[in-house]
Amino acid sequence: MRVIRTGLPATELLNELRRDLQDENIEYMQRIPAPRPGERYRDIVAELFTKYGVATVYIFLKTPRGEKRYVVLARYDWSSGGFAEGWIVEGDSVRVFEPIGISLGQFSAALEEFGELFWKTEETLAGKKVEQAGKEPY
Repeated sequence: MRVIRTGLPATELLNELRRDLQDENIEYMQRIPAPRPGERYRDIVAELFTKYGVATVYIFLKTPRGEKRYVVLARYDWSSGGFAEGWIVEGDSVRVFEPIGISLGQFSAALEEFGELFWKTEETLAGKKVEQAGKEPY
């Protein structure tokens, strides 16, 4: 596996994830930790972050252009503040993004924004499944 240090801040990773989640051609999405029915992903991540001061999320996306695996790690320490970093695995390469400082407010805002994006993506994927099922003979 080839490691590529992008030199870009982790905000660029989030921008790329944002664009990929808004792609109408998305075919599949999986998140770890995975929410159970009735749970919100953002609540699971927020609980990990508040209980342990660290949260790591893994997001797998499949589009007609290929597969991507996003990893985002956020940590917070009351004495030194917080930071987020991450990488994207695509094919046989890993693109590493530089850590950025984050406040609790920024972390919370990002959770809400991406929680909504994940929800909309799930709705899009569910709609595609229903449409596909309607085309298949009984």
